[in-house]
Parts: sequence; C-alpha cells; structure tokens
Amino acid sequence: MDFVLQQNSWAGFEPVKISLPEDWAVEYHGIEADQWPVLNGEEIRGRINSPLGSETLGRMARGKSQVVIVFDDITRGTPVQIIAETVLEELRQAGIAGDQIRFLCATGLHGAHTVADFVNKLGKKIVSGYEVFNHNPYENCVSIGTSARGVDVQINKEFMMCDLRIGIGAITPHHFNGYSGGGKILFPGIASIDTIYQNHSTAVNFLSEKKLNLVVGMGRLENDGMRKEVEEMAGMVDNFFKIDCLYNTSLQPVKIFAGNFLQTFYTGVQDAIQGYATQPVRDKDVVVVNANAKANEATIATNMAVMGVRPEGGDVVIVNFSKMGQMTHYLFGAFGTSIGGRMWGKLSKTRPHIRKIIYFSPYHSYTDLRWIGEREKIVCVSTWEEVLDELKSHGPGTRCSVLADGTLEYYRDA
Repeated sequence: MDFVLQQNSWAGFEPVKISLPEDWAVEYHGIEADQWPVLNGEEIRGRINSPLGSETLGRMARGKSQVVIVFDDITRGTPVQIIAETVLEELRQAGIAGDQIRFLCATGLHGAHTVADFVNKLGKKIVSGYEVFNHNPYENCVSIGTSARGVDVQINKEFMMCDLRIGIGAITPHHFNGYSGGGKILFPGIASIDTIYQNHSTAVNFLSEKKLNLVVGMGRLENDGMRKEVEEMAGMVDNFFKIDCLYNTSLQPVKIFAGNFLQTFYTGVQDAIQGYATQPVRDKDVVVVNANAKANEATIATNMAVMGVRPEGGDVVIVNFSKMGQMTHYLFGAFGTSIGGRMWGKLSKTRPHIRKIIYFSPYHSYTDLRWIGEREKIVCVSTWEEVLDELKSHGPGTRCSVLADGTLEYYRDA
C-alpha cells in the first residue's frame, strides 16, 4: 500500500512516496486540517481586518513612526510570506513608508539565519526591500519589568524601540506549551538568554512534577506551566498586534486569527484542538513517522513514534528530507562531545523498547543523530528500498502505523 508524505519544507516542498507490504496491517494517522480549504490573499486580508479584542492594524498604524514585524524562524512551518505581504499592504495604506519598517526573526535560542533562510520565510521581494535582522539573545535586550516570580523580563531592544509591534506566527501543538502561538513569539522568541532559560526551566519542572512526558504534553491546554509565565511577560508589551495561523501538512494557511495576542491564541486553539488531532498509535511493531513542519526538530517526531511501539519492542522509521539538518539550539544542544547548553541533557532519549530507529533521509549528519535518539540504535538510509530491507524481519500481519507529520499533529486522548 502506498502513502504520499509532504516533505522538503523550504526546499521545493516536493512530496515523498512510500510503499508498505500489502500483507501488513497498516493504519494511517492524518489530520483534519488537511481537509480544510487553503486561504488566499484576500481571505487572509479579511481576517486580519477583523481583529479580536483590538483595533484594526490600519488604525493602530496611523501616526506611528517605527514598525517592527516579528516572524517565527525556519524551524517552524508557518507560511509567513503571504501573511507578511498582506501586512505590508495594510501598513502602506496607513501611510507607513518602507524605511519605517523592519523585520525581526524570532530565533529564540536557535542558530542565526542566513539570507537564504530569510528568503524562504519572507520571499525575495521583502528581503531585498526591507531590513531583516536576526534576534541576538546574548546582547541588546532590555528589561521591561519583573514577573510575579521575581524574574527580570528582558526582550529585544530593537523591538521595544518601535511604537508599533506586529507578530506573525502559528498555533501548533507544542510539548512545553500545549500549543505554540500567542505571546510565545516574544517569549522565548525574542527574549534574552536568561529569560528564555527561566521559561524553559519552568516548562521542564512542570512536566516533571506532573509526571508528563513530552508527547502527552502536546495539544493539552492544561500543560500551562510555561504558558502562563509567557502570557504574563507578553502582557507587559503594548502596541502589539498578533497574527496567528493554522496550517496543513503542506504548510499552507487554513485559519487566521488576528488582534490581541491572548484572544488570537485562545480563539484559534479551539480550531487547533480539532484540526491537529489524530488517534493515538498503540502497540505497533513498526511506526513510520513523517517530519516536515518542524523537520529541524525531528526529535518531536521520534517522541510521537516511540509512544506507539508495543512494550515488547519494535522499530521506528523517521522520514526527513530537510537539507538543513537539525537546528542549532543554544539551550538544549551539544557543543562538543561532553559539553552543551545550559539545559543540555535535561531531556531523556533513552527508549529501551525501541530496537531500531531507521532514519530515512538523503542528508545525513552524524552529529544530528544526537537529536534523534540513542545513536547506537539508529540506522541511516537514503532510499526507501533500504528502509524495507531494514524491516524485512517483519512478516505478514505486521502491525504498522504511518503518521502524516509527527511534528505537527498530537494524540487525541493519549
């Protein structure tokens, strides 16, 4: 039986076809958002001009002198370009000139972006006509207050120097936050290293105290240990207009919510709960998981897959055609054989019941395998024929699940 998986995000968006034995018992785990109509430019404009809990963007822009547009980085599947083009047209109509506008990439503690990354997210026209900056979490951040827990809240200085602030991001399942979106594009998106460390420590401690693993935390509003803190911090920023979208596995926008960051989040998340849910994978011999929307964080897909393997043991196949490899992460990443960021090693990758992790990708990096799982269990292959050869020990009746995109969906009632 054949399956077509969306792949090659930011590198052509070409799908990948896989085929599994006809005598296997295979289940496909897709998402409802793939059945929703894709929004065009005019529909996006209409939703931006119908804000939730806020003046329209055009009214907010009148009389402003400096505008910053924050967008999420290349590790996220958000289709920023079509939204940003609409925002720029609204600003032009409000009398804002091009030299009053700059773009700021919300890298958080991810690696700095190249011009090619910016073009992928924003398009050539925007990159060639507007200043686009990386966020620097180590310098040029300013304090805007103190949180209820006594944390010094520090955020990008350029962002705060502007008198109109716009954020473009997405609401998707998130292992620390329940869902991304809302104020998360600011914290941790453009916060200082110390503030980001606080956010993530809060999240890890919350999951530990509740005895929740990373997969169970995805898609759950009750996973709010980090989110409540993020909302408190983002609430310290005024003149902030947020645009949150939902997208499908082809990274196309299917829903748009604009206005006050809390209202966009809590209104949009109701559709996200429905649109990104899939039935849990349980007791399988083989789990095939696609990693595309967040291909640079394939560990999310690994986590989804391993939960579905039967306790007696089985195999996982990860499909990931990202040319960029796994992201640089200055908090959780390794920066040597025995050194790493402040929270390096805090997330366990030990999975005793997994026999083999087959990493199907034309682009292999030995270093990147640290993100995927236990390196001694990983087999790297470049063709689907090699995948099937690695799975040849599984005979007729093999119980198998295929996940449409393990970095975008979450398990309903896991």
